[in-house]
Amino acid sequence: MTHYDVVVIGAGLAGLTTACQLAQSNQRVLLVATGIGALVLASGCVDVLGFQPADSTEPVKNPAGKLNDFLVEQPDHPYQVVGQANLEAGVQAFLKLVNQNGLEYQGDLTRNWLLPSAAGAIHPTCLAPASLAKGELSTGESMLIVGFSQMRDFYPALISQNLNEQDLVKAEPCLIDVTIPKAGKVDVMPLEVAGAFEMADFRRQVVSAVKSKSKGYSRVGFPAMLGLYHHREVVADLEKQLDKPVFEISALPPSVPGRRLYEGLKQAFLQAGGRLIIGGKVADGTIEAGRVSQIRLETVNRLKPIQANNYVLATGGIFGGGLEAHQDGTITEQIFGLPITEETNRHKWFNKNFLSPYGQPIFNYGVKVNQQLNPLNGSDAPLAENLYAVGAILAGSEWTRGRTGEGVALATAAAVVKQIV
Repeated sequence: MTHYDVVVIGAGLAGLTTACQLAQSNQRVLLVATGIGALVLASGCVDVLGFQPADSTEPVKNPAGKLNDFLVEQPDHPYQVVGQANLEAGVQAFLKLVNQNGLEYQGDLTRNWLLPSAAGAIHPTCLAPASLAKGELSTGESMLIVGFSQMRDFYPALISQNLNEQDLVKAEPCLIDVTIPKAGKVDVMPLEVAGAFEMADFRRQVVSAVKSKSKGYSRVGFPAMLGLYHHREVVADLEKQLDKPVFEISALPPSVPGRRLYEGLKQAFLQAGGRLIIGGKVADGTIEAGRVSQIRLETVNRLKPIQANNYVLATGGIFGGGLEAHQDGTITEQIFGLPITEETNRHKWFNKNFLSPYGQPIFNYGVKVNQQLNPLNGSDAPLAENLYAVGAILAGSEWTRGRTGEGVALATAAAVVKQIV
């Protein structure tokens, strides 16, 4: 039976960053996940604290400066468990990790980027890919926002109108009719657009359609689909041909920047010597005498036992599939059967206001942990001293409360790495 130092279960941001840091610390690490995680559903940015109070319409400018106020109002948030030191360590570790792998993220804990969203709202975020950061709204620089007539899920007119009505910048829509290679006649997928941008001839057609309309504008914004594997070259070429800065605006999922981040972290993990199994489902785990003794992985014809010194649970919450809700009002953790704090009256799982700034109560249900991030048995005692939980599976981690999702992932990853290494 193969034995590892650490098994990480889950390939979202929390799982991947934990696995990368452990592998780079000379741990023998296996990362196993049923799929590629929720990064493709996110913007590719790192939100640490976007709004405080949660129902404020004013974005936070300095996340570090507002963190204590946030924790006073949200005493059950995972930031209370890990503390600001681990958040700072997680952000720094992430920046080092991604920038070493050519992803060019920018930012720090003392300021938020204020970026245009797919609806023309303000998206306050702590760390952003350079191509998105060029869309910073506080500069006031005018922008031409480009969309494609073939693409139904990106609306330059809506984005421009909302930005102009907020008096943030001068924005003008530009809808171009350029054939996207290999795309369907009705629905064009983001990865198809990204692939098209990696073709020099397609970029020339786009520039030809945009250049004259871009006169008088300081920069040109495109949907966040400017290449997948050759993103830097695509942006550089467009900027050279248009003779002005080019930036990306987050679009609806699947997210190309999120996929870039996934691919970059995966490559970093493999280069560090980690072993990766995507598409393998962990059926269960065994806890004996206060320790996890093994997990079992589903294979074609049997359940394969896997043993390690330590196990990290990064399977996510309801969205990620780490938790499952049932009609009888219970919510269960899918691998170890960990205790979940939940409201058994399903009518209390949701706010009447679907877009409540405080999120939905169901997404706060999760695994309670101690300061070491060991899951608890219903009191203050850990269930297994070699089992750790990170990211969205933690109780109180509803990301819409202040916009903290990626910050929780990075902070808890940093905390667990300190425990194990």
